[in-house]
Amino acid sequence: MNHLKENSETYLSHLKFAGTVGLTLIFRGVIFVLHGFFPVCDVPKELNLEGTRDKLNGWNDHAERRIS
Repeated sequence: MNHLKENSETYLSHLKFAGTVGLTLIFRGVIFVLHGFFPVCDVPKELNLEGTRDKLNGWNDHAERRIS
C-alpha cells in the first residue's frame, strides 16, 4: 500500500486509472490484431500508433503530476 501513499491515491482512484489504461491498451491491441488479419480495414486515426502514443503521453503526464 506504500505505492498508493507515494502517489497520493486511494485504492479506487488507482484502480480506475490503472484499469482504464489496461483495458484501453487491450482494446487497441485487439484492433491491431484484427488489422493484421484484415489489412484492408484501416485503423481509425484515434486508435492508430500515433493516437495511442498521444494517449500514453497524456496518461504519463497525469501519473507524473500525481507524484509532484
